[in-house]
Amino acid sequence: MSTATTGIVLAGGWSRRMGQDKSRLPFGDTTLLTWVVRRVAQACAPVIVVARAASDYPDCGARVIGDHRPGEGPLAGLAAGLVAAETAYAAVVPCDLPFIEPALLQGLSALAPGWDAVVPVVDGRAQPLCAVYSREVVSVVENMLERGERAVHQLKMQPGVRVRQVLEEELGAWDPGRLSFVNINLPEDYERATDMLSRSAPA
Repeated sequence: MSTATTGIVLAGGWSRRMGQDKSRLPFGDTTLLTWVVRRVAQACAPVIVVARAASDYPDCGARVIGDHRPGEGPLAGLAAGLVAAETAYAAVVPCDLPFIEPALLQGLSALAPGWDAVVPVVDGRAQPLCAVYSREVVSVVENMLERGERAVHQLKMQPGVRVRQVLEEELGAWDPGRLSFVNINLPEDYERATDMLSRSAPA
């Protein structure tokens, strides 16, 4: 396990499309959030959960911090996590990626020195919410929030931000099936993911 990268799990969303708090959905022998925390912890230390309030999810297996700007989206959660990070780099993962591959987080972290962000590209689309960031970009993120910018993908467009995109040929070495990017937004996504778990039971 690498100890050079803090894990940040974002759990402050409203889960509107799911209709309930998806972080608390049963998954395996625990909740979806705790499941993701366990997987991230195989590659990162420490692991921090960013929630709407620090009192949320007391039994998730990680330190929980309150979002500094609750309700302002994942970019605000990223800022809170980077402020709390204990290492130079942090791997950011939302709580709805149940099959996040620890080897992927380790691989992205290994590429991070010299860059402000290491971002996978899957099917031609950047995945900024499953990426590794330098703590040095926190001031850039906070300036974006002050200007009313909320989209995480806009970070790569900020002056001076050095972004290393990781294409699928490279990602295949760490996650051949791209399962890390299977997310749960809708009830049917949850059903599909639980079926995948029952058939494959990833560790």
